[in-house]
Amino acid sequence: MKKTRISLAVGAVAGVLLLGALAANASAGESPRPADSRQTEKAAVPPAPPTPEWVNPDGTVDESKMPEELPLIGADGKVVKDANGKTLMVKTRVQLAEPEGPEAPVFGPRAGEKRSVSTDAEGRKTETIEVEPSVPPAQ
Repeated sequence: MKKTRISLAVGAVAGVLLLGALAANASAGESPRPADSRQTEKAAVPPAPPTPEWVNPDGTVDESKMPEELPLIGADGKVVKDANGKTLMVKTRVQLAEPEGPEAPVFGPRAGEKRSVSTDAEGRKTETIEVEPSVPPAQ
């Protein structure tokens, strides 16, 4: 009985190896199919649009030649129109106001601030900053 089981197991392993070898040989013999010419035509990159007359060869812009307004172009690359069919225009000479936001932070210690740096045994640095509260705690 033991001899039968062993011979069945060896036969099953040999059969699996044989099937695997046949599948590998069959797939190695296949040659890649040429790409469908219609797919390559769709994947081709369209040519770049012509350079406007107000853009110099080095890429800089000559603002004296630039128009006051340009048509708005959508994400699909087409001119955007309003509900009446009129082309939406974008002004090119908009003056940007200086932002009146907060000033950039000042680096270094400030009044009421204590800084210390420590290094542990593995060389990692830890910076500790102690700051006095500028507002009394809420009650």
